Amino acid sequence: MKIDVSAPRPPRLGLALSGGGSRAIAFHLGCLRALHDLGILQQSKIISTVSGGSVIGAAYAYGGYSDFDEFDRDMVALLRTGLQRSMFGVVLFSRLTLPIFATLLLHLVPGLLFWVVRKVLSVTRAMTGLPVQSLQMWLLSGEDRLPVWATLSTALEYVLDRRLFRGQGLGDVKHENIEVVINACDLRTGTAFRFGSRHSGGWRYGRISDADAFPVAKAVAASAAFPVLLPPLIETFNFVRSGAAPREYEIALSDGGVFDNLGVNVLEPGRDPSISVNVSDVTHILCLNAGAGQSAIGSRTLWMMPRLKQSFEIAHRRVQEAAYSRLHRLVDSGLLSGFVMAYLGQEDAKLPAPPPDLVPRSAVREYPTDFAAMSEDSIRLLTTRGEQLTRLLVSRYLGDI
Repeated sequence: MKIDVSAPRPPRLGLALSGGGSRAIAFHLGCLRALHDLGILQQSKIISTVSGGSVIGAAYAYGGYSDFDEFDRDMVALLRTGLQRSMFGVVLFSRLTLPIFATLLLHLVPGLLFWVVRKVLSVTRAMTGLPVQSLQMWLLSGEDRLPVWATLSTALEYVLDRRLFRGQGLGDVKHENIEVVINACDLRTGTAFRFGSRHSGGWRYGRISDADAFPVAKAVAASAAFPVLLPPLIETFNFVRSGAAPREYEIALSDGGVFDNLGVNVLEPGRDPSISVNVSDVTHILCLNAGAGQSAIGSRTLWMMPRLKQSFEIAHRRVQEAAYSRLHRLVDSGLLSGFVMAYLGQEDAKLPAPPPDLVPRSAVREYPTDFAAMSEDSIRLLTTRGEQLTRLLVSRYLGDI
C-alpha cells in the first residue's frame, strides 16, 4: 500500500497488545485504564492482539460491557480466578474428557511408533545409503492423518467461551468503530495467521471465505496456545484469492507470539494488500509490551527445559529488537507519525522523569506467564505499573493525538 508521506493525515491510532499470559492481562489492564482515562482508548481504530493480550483485547472488543468500569471489574475477577483450574476441570469432568484422552492415547501410542520407525530409518539411511526417504515421508503423512477430536487447547477454548465470549463470532464486535486482529501462527507453514473482525487468513492461503461466524473463543485460544504446553488447534477452512477458485486447507494454529509477540507487524504501514490479508493505515502505533526485559546473568542452563526456555526468550527478544528498529525507521521515513512502547520490562533508570511512586521493574518482571489464579497484591503491582508507564509515555510522546 503506497502512502503519500507529504500529505497531512488525521491521527489514526493502532493499539498492539503483546503476549505474556496472565502477566500480560494484568499489565494491559493497567495500560487500558490509563488510555481510557486519557480519552485515547476510545480513539483507537484497530487493536492487534497476541496470546494473553488476545484474551483481554478480545474481551474489550467483544464483551458488550455497559462501560469501562464493568470491563475492568470483570478482568480483575478473571485474574483472581485464573483459567488453569477451569481448564483442568474441563479436561477431567466434562463432555470433552473422553475426546481429549482418546486423542492423547491415539497420538501417543501410534505417534510414538511412527517416530521410532522414522528415526530407525534415518539411522539406516545414514549408515547404508539406502533410499528410504519415500518411506519416511509416507510415515510422516500417516501421522498427519491421525484424527484429532479434542486437546488441552480445546479445553482452553471451552473455558474462554463460557467465561467471556458466549458463542460470539468474529463479526460480532461490539465496538463498531474498532477493527480487531487476533494474531496466531500456522505451524505447518511457519507463517502468521490472523483472525479479524474484517478479514481473516494468511498470505500463504488467502482469506477465509466466510469468517464472521468463526468463534472468537477459538481464535483467542489459538492465539494463546503456547506451543511448549498446548497443542495446536487443527482447523480446515475454505480460502479465496483474487481471480482464483476457493481452495480448502488444513492448518495448525498456535501461539501468535511464535511469529510476532508484540502484535505490531500487522499495524505497520506499507503492507501490500494484494499479498497481506490484513492491512492498516494507522499514523501512530502504541504497543503495550508485557515482556520481562533483559535478564540478569543466569545459570548455565545445562538441562533441557531451562535451556529451551532461555533459548525461546532470547529469540523473542531478538525479534522484538528488530521490530523496534523497523518502527524507528518508519517514523524517520514519515510513514509513521509516531510510536510509543509501554514496556513492563523497561529499566526504570532509562525512563524519562519516572513518578516517585513508580512500581519498580523488579517487583513484576518475574511474574509467570501461566494462567493461574493471581493474588490481589500481584494484580495491584502489575496493573499499577502498566497504568504509570502508559500515562508517562503517552503524555510525553503522543501529545498530538
